[in-house]
Amino acid sequence: MDFSSLRLASHRRVTVGAGVLFLALSLAGCGGSVPPPQTAGPAPTAPAAPAAPAGPPPSGSLELGRSLPAITPPVPVGPPNVALLVPLTGRASAVGLAMRDAAELALFEIADDAFALSIHDTGSTPAGAAAAAEKAIAGGARMIIGPLFSTGVSAIAPMARAAGVPVVAFSNDRSVAGDGVWVFGLLPAQQVERVVLYARARGLQRFGALVPANPFGSAALQALNSAVARTGGTVVATDSYPAGRGTDNGSLVTSFARRVGASATGTPSIDAVLVPDGGAEIRNLAPLMAYHDIDNSKVRYLGSTLWNDPELGREPTLVGGWFAGPSPQIRRPFEQRYRSVFGNPPPGLASLAYDAVSLAAVMGRQPGGPAYDRESLTQVSGFAGVDGLFRLMPDGTNQRGLAVLRLTARGIEIEDPAPSSFEALLN
Repeated sequence: MDFSSLRLASHRRVTVGAGVLFLALSLAGCGGSVPPPQTAGPAPTAPAAPAAPAGPPPSGSLELGRSLPAITPPVPVGPPNVALLVPLTGRASAVGLAMRDAAELALFEIADDAFALSIHDTGSTPAGAAAAAEKAIAGGARMIIGPLFSTGVSAIAPMARAAGVPVVAFSNDRSVAGDGVWVFGLLPAQQVERVVLYARARGLQRFGALVPANPFGSAALQALNSAVARTGGTVVATDSYPAGRGTDNGSLVTSFARRVGASATGTPSIDAVLVPDGGAEIRNLAPLMAYHDIDNSKVRYLGSTLWNDPELGREPTLVGGWFAGPSPQIRRPFEQRYRSVFGNPPPGLASLAYDAVSLAAVMGRQPGGPAYDRESLTQVSGFAGVDGLFRLMPDGTNQRGLAVLRLTARGIEIEDPAPSSFEALLN
């Protein structure tokens, strides 16, 4: 690959060692010019590398910060194809910078010479996102990837729709989706549905839930009720708590334990309890629940991707708990490549930027030209990315092939592998 495709607003120099390009995302199960990824078990492997550009011998890894001596990057000509909107400054700059790095990694591993990416700073604010989108559209962007926050998505959506430019945003707030705007984050409802349906398949019948009193908790509770009702189970009791109260939630846990029969008999009348919160909240709730006899010897704890923290395995009550999330086995090669280039592990959201840019690059090299129309982006077969299968839905949401993961004292293990196609989800 020459450097004519690199049109970065930040003008950072990124170099690539010869012979180490990876095709990490491809059309998943549909005809087209791009072959599907080869797999060995559930983890995708790279096909043979394309012919290396002229330059020094293969280095064995992607490199950042020094140019190839035999190559002089030509001056970019024409407007970019796709714009990436991320917070490079402001309160979310650490995440935004990592997402930019992941996007650049995808640019060199996936894109061809005709693809170009411009990167715009949103400043971590809705106004900054709107200004970035306006600049991107004026510069000829045919697709916008980002911004990160739902407030930013709401700010850019009207101008993107008016210009006919599709948006694939990193938010997981489905309220901002639709009419040419897709949310690409992991949706809370889908996480809960996956783990609850697995629990039902394993014979768990009666469910309870303690969720935060916020939109995330409401979405989780709605998904629980829907999945349990669809499969003939029973929701015995649910309750919500104000976030940030920590151990002050003791009276609420006492009341919940009484409602599920634990405080009276010592044996709860539920088989599983959904507690989707993470961080300090789950660390405070779990021992309180165990104290009231809702412990993991009697009840299976169910969580969300907020549990994707090996440190939670130090909380005895949560050991053995299940939650849905991207398969660590599928994601591991991306993490290794990212670390080899940037010297540190990628944060969780970095893979969203990688997959979104990869999607844009793949759809940008279709035989009839860039395919950023609604029908192409929402093809039923979906795509295989570094976080596993995904597809964009006509209503602006997304669907993912998630694994069910198990929290252990040793870390996080795969309880039920991620699906290899969307066929099972269609039936």
